[in-house]
Amino acid sequence: MFTRLTRLLSAAIFVCCSHVVSAQRGDSLKADIRFLKTTLETVHPDLYAYTSQARIAQLFDSCYQQLHDDTDDRQFYGIIKTLLSAVKDGHLSSGASPRFAQAIHSENTYLPLITYFKGDSIFIINSIDNKIPAGSRLISINSHPAEAVREKLLGYLMSDGYGTSKQQLSLNQTFYFYYYLAYGHSAGFTVEYVSPSGDDKTVALPAAEEKVINTLKVPEAGKPLLSTTFTDDKICIISIGSFDEKDFQKAQLNYPAFLEKTFRKIKQDRIQKLIIDLRDNGGGMDEYGAMLYSYLTKQPFRYYLYLEKDKKKLSGRPGLGRQQPAVIPYNGPLWVLTDGLTYSAAAEFCSVVYSNHRGTFIGQETGGTYEGNHSGQMITIELPASKVTVWIPTTKYVMDVIPPKYPGRGIIPHLQVQASPEEYMHHEDRVLQEGLQQARSR
Repeated sequence: MFTRLTRLLSAAIFVCCSHVVSAQRGDSLKADIRFLKTTLETVHPDLYAYTSQARIAQLFDSCYQQLHDDTDDRQFYGIIKTLLSAVKDGHLSSGASPRFAQAIHSENTYLPLITYFKGDSIFIINSIDNKIPAGSRLISINSHPAEAVREKLLGYLMSDGYGTSKQQLSLNQTFYFYYYLAYGHSAGFTVEYVSPSGDDKTVALPAAEEKVINTLKVPEAGKPLLSTTFTDDKICIISIGSFDEKDFQKAQLNYPAFLEKTFRKIKQDRIQKLIIDLRDNGGGMDEYGAMLYSYLTKQPFRYYLYLEKDKKKLSGRPGLGRQQPAVIPYNGPLWVLTDGLTYSAAAEFCSVVYSNHRGTFIGQETGGTYEGNHSGQMITIELPASKVTVWIPTTKYVMDVIPPKYPGRGIIPHLQVQASPEEYMHHEDRVLQEGLQQARSR
């Protein structure tokens, strides 16, 4: 679902010179906002799916009034992020102008904290010079309460529907930037926190460059793109990190062959229980989710209800119509592991599994909504004055599933499990442990 056709739309607004003088900047940025709104209304397949037309219009009007000749790049980019986030479509995305991107990565300094979001709390995983004990709970930054910071930062990130799991996982890596986007530059920060031992403390932290903050991040655990593990007690664990064919080509992997080989071995070894790990799977090819499900049923099934582009139903696309089971399907107990980065085509697969009561879900709510998404080919626009780039999806995907219990939400696991800050720091896989425990107790 991340197949992207990059096509720069020619701007309908002509900028007379390469440098907009200060007296014209406010008007030029307002023209960018008008251009963005018009393009979204023209291109996006279902702009008001989660936020009403009246509310979107109100937000654009409010942001329009905030633009003046002294509006800087940070403020304007924050406004763009806020507008796109309000649409509640995770496939919408934006890129800073070249000038602002240069400042972000090479010139600015930031709050030197690495965070971990769990529930409504923000935990501190690392800080410059280890000034804050790892695992401490954030109380405030420069007198801004953590709860207010969390809500403000979530308002800049795009995610499908009303869930926040995808946004919170993104903030684990980018908290420093979005704090800067929300509150501006500061040479230093006063951070109040509760230590793991329960002490309420306050510390002063100096601002740091992005390259310094990157050294504070928790190293990612090495995880193969495709892997299969067979335990001695007849449990198979399949991990699929992507449905993107470009990822497979780069890794010299063949996804269809991997599935055929894996499920043939499952049958040969008489495997009795199956765990499929789709955490961090951001999607990819439409057909790869349906292909995986074909190995989990003995009956024909339906996948997409319809795909729509330019207000017209599409035909002849993978996943439309009656789908056939694989020759060697697995019909035993199934557990599916998910998180907020289980998205797009991966979340579509989860929707069909959930709708057909085919498996038990463990982990966190998927980033993709149960009913479907807006993705397919992407249109790229550059806002003429600000040079901000925006990517807009063109196709509405609707899943052929039973009505949702919670409209506009992802697949909410039967067993909601998230690592503690300590488990996260030490790469202890609590979700997989829970999956194995569930399988072994059945």
